[in-house]
This record gives sequence, C-alpha cells and structure tokens, in this order.
Amino acid sequence: MEFADKIRIPKLNGVTMRGPHISNTSTGTLVITGHHLIFSSISEDVELWILNHNIDIVERKLNTITLKCKDFRIIVFDMPYIEQAASVAASIESLIMTDYLHHVFSNKTNEHRSLFDVQSQCENLVAGDSMWRISHVNKSYRVCSSYPELTVVPSNVDDNMLIASAKFRQNGRFPVLSYRHEKGSVLMRSSQPLVGSSSKRCKQDERVINSVLGPGKRGYIIDTRSVANATNAKARGGGFEMEAHYPQWRRVNSALERHNVLLDSLSKMIEACNDITCTIDRWLNKLNGSEWLSHVKDTLNAACLVAQCLNQERASVLVHGSESTDATLVLISLTQLILNPECRTIVGFESLIEREWLQAGHPFETRHKSGCYNAARSKVSSSSSSSKIFHHGSGATFLLFLDCTWQIHNQFPCCFQFSTNFLSSLVDHSYCSDFSTFYGNCEADRKKNRYGRPNLWSHFDKKINEITNPLYLPTNNVIWPSVAPFSIELWRDMYLRWSIDQTHQKKYKKSIDDLVKRNKELKMLATKLRNETFESDNKST
Repeated sequence: MEFADKIRIPKLNGVTMRGPHISNTSTGTLVITGHHLIFSSISEDVELWILNHNIDIVERKLNTITLKCKDFRIIVFDMPYIEQAASVAASIESLIMTDYLHHVFSNKTNEHRSLFDVQSQCENLVAGDSMWRISHVNKSYRVCSSYPELTVVPSNVDDNMLIASAKFRQNGRFPVLSYRHEKGSVLMRSSQPLVGSSSKRCKQDERVINSVLGPGKRGYIIDTRSVANATNAKARGGGFEMEAHYPQWRRVNSALERHNVLLDSLSKMIEACNDITCTIDRWLNKLNGSEWLSHVKDTLNAACLVAQCLNQERASVLVHGSESTDATLVLISLTQLILNPECRTIVGFESLIEREWLQAGHPFETRHKSGCYNAARSKVSSSSSSSKIFHHGSGATFLLFLDCTWQIHNQFPCCFQFSTNFLSSLVDHSYCSDFSTFYGNCEADRKKNRYGRPNLWSHFDKKINEITNPLYLPTNNVIWPSVAPFSIELWRDMYLRWSIDQTHQKKYKKSIDDLVKRNKELKMLATKLRNETFESDNKST
C-alpha cells in the first residue's frame, strides 16, 4: 500500500494549532504527506514541519486532535468538523504505524559510508600494541549478528577460541576490547556467559578473558545486574563467571535498571515536566517519584567505579549484563568520557557513539520505535488504540547516556568542545531523523538495507559553529563528576523546552557566547599587535 492510500484528507484549511507552548495559537492549513505533517499560516508567518515518524501517539476528542511527539512536544489541532478530525486522526495513525524506515529509505543506490568505519576504529584501538589484533572472525556476521565484522581481541587468542567463546556467551557477544587506558589497563565488554543451573564452563572463554591479565595482575568483572538478577539468570540458562575458572578476576555487581524500566521512569518525569499548573510541592513529588534522576545518579556512580578501577588501581575491567546492548554500553561510554579527553571533542564524541553504540549493536530501531507517551498510555490501558502500536522493546538507554553526559558537561563546562545543544540534537535525531545514522538495530541491518540517506555527522560538520562550546579549554586531565544528590540536576533545556518558553535563556546564552568569542578575538589581536611591535623594535635597533 502506498502512502497516498493511507491519507484520507491530504489538505485541510481552517485548522487552529495550539502549542507547543501555551501562548502559541495560529490558524492556517494542515497538509498530510507520506513523510511529514505540515502546518502553515501565511497571515501569522507560522510554518511547522513534523516528521510522521516523530509522532508517538494520536489522541482525538470530538473535533480536537492532540499529537504527542517523541521529542516531548504536545501539539493540539482544532478542526472545523468532527468528521474531518476523525479522518485526519485515522490518516496520521495509519502513517505512524507504517514501517517507515524500510518503506522509504531501504535499498537506495546512494549509500553513504560512515565517517568512522569499523576498520579505522579498530586500527586506532590497536595502535601498534602487539597484545591486541584485529579479528575477521565475524565476517558476514556469522558469529555474532549484532557485532561488526571486525573486532579487536587479544593477539594470543585464535579465531577458533573466539567462536567457542561466542557460543558460550548470550547472542554470541564474545569479549572484545573497547578502550586501552594510558596506564596499561584495558576496558572490555561482552554479554553474560551461558553458565546455566548446571554451572557449565568454557575453557576457550576462560582463555580469552584470562589472557588479558599478566602474571600477578588482577581484574574486575562489572556486572550491571543486581546479585539477585544475576543469580536468577542462571535458572534461565545465563549467569555469571565462576571465580574458580576466572581466578584473577573479581566480580562486582553494580545494578542498573533495564531499558523498559527507564522508559517508564522517563514517562513519569515528562508527565511532571508538562504539568505547569501544579504546586511546587506536588511537582517535586512527581519528579522525585519518577526516579529518573536516581537512575542518572546510579549510572554516573557505576561509571566512576569502572573509571577508578582502570585509572587508580590500574586494573583491567570487563563489563557485561545480560544481552549487554544497553546498560553495558552506557558504562563503557561514560568511562571513556571521564578518562579520555579525546572523547570530549566533537569528532571524538561522534566516534565514541559510532564505536560503542552503533557498531556495538545498540538496537536503536527497536528501542526508539515508541516514545515515553506511548509507553505511558499503554500502561494505563492495554485496549487503547495507541497501545496497539507500542513496542515492548522500547527504551530510553541512549537518552540516559546523553543525560549523564550533560551532567558531566554541566559540572565541567570548559572541558567539552561541543555545546549542550549538540547533545539535545543527538537525542532528537536518535528518535527520528532525515539522516540514516541511527537507522536499524546493528551494522548488519544497516549494511543489508543500505539506508540511502546522508550521514548525521556530515550534517553537524556544516553546523560546527552552532554546536561548538565557546568556553572550551582543552585539558588532558581525568574529570571526576560528583554524584552527590545536590550535584544531579534536571536537564532543563531538554525536558522543559516545550513547557517553558526559553527564548530569554537562549538570548542570555548567546550574549555570553558572543562575549567569549569577542574576548578570544581581542586576545588574538593583542598577540598580533604585540608581535608586530616586537618586530618593529628589533628592526629599529
């Protein structure tokens, strides 16, 4: 079925739009296309484009339609007649239920190669260290469907051992290298071992992990599950490494919530942020009840633990949970952000996302199929129309990572080359975008479907001035974020941007940015004049 068959009313005049801010009300024309919902009011100089893929749920009451979007916007349209509203709502619901990515963008001929291809990432990771090698064991994704074709593994472990290790790990996610710290310790990730209730072992897997440590060295296995959950996993065929078989490794549980719990928490927080009429006490209770900031605090605390093991104890670390496509990737990424100054640059952060999220197999398409509004609606009533399109694999893990990044940025504003606007844009593009970067669930998906869209990183290259932090002062220092309760703040520019008009805040920020830029220009000019004066004095003598 083509998109045109799903659109009952392609164009409707006399529509009144309210939102996303309360003071915004306009009357104009609503146009529905296969890709966008467009509202235009020539008389009031208003034009709004919304990707259909960005719409989370559609609610209708009489002649009023409410759209709740994945970027947290709520937009209300008042139609002239009830019948028109019913047709418009049905058209939009039909379009957002379409497999948008595969229908529109798959198998295009203009395939764009990533700026951070797997080969380059692996070469940078090895960087001449003879202890590590690039393995082609996953060629054609035959060993692990969610891994890239190239991985970095210990050089004294052959591919047959890796294949055996993959069979012993959930979904074939065998241990691979993520980061080499300057003090000699390394950071690795994998999925849980398939120990089971009979406490099975795999000598090849033991060899892969134990070979990382030299004689007398100790390492840590950081399990992102609670002790109870890790133990219960054994009854379902999973489990954890038995210390008798991994004698140099100490296992530590640092429990982080699963993606579905995070999405539920996010839904409650956004509900609180959208409620601008309640009292301060009630608002704070709702915010606290969502537990979102507690998840942020726990995640930062766990990342600091991993970073301390690597940096202060100089001990290598293996991180895993169950599938290890969510919480594990958050910890791996935040640890590098804390320890590695390169990850705090624009290109370095883009490379980090490409390496530890896209190439590492975070299922973006599944996790971001539905947003927080759809999740909340589905929980209230399993029979509602919006619940029918809710995807139970949805989650908010990547948003949690970017929120944690914002917390560190907020505490160390001069240590990041990119601005917080960059983080906000990444959130929006990860949920719906005209760019192909976050399409699919893994490298195999993207290679198979050949999404023919431009790359997001190229787009940011063209907007470099908009995403650059004028306060940036490069430093090679490790930065240790505070995880004290008073240090964790609500990301206002993200979660309150549609509830409170932030025009004034943006003006203030721009004024500060202009002052900082002007200060830099004057310093450069002063240096130039000083040098010219010095040269002139030398010539006169």
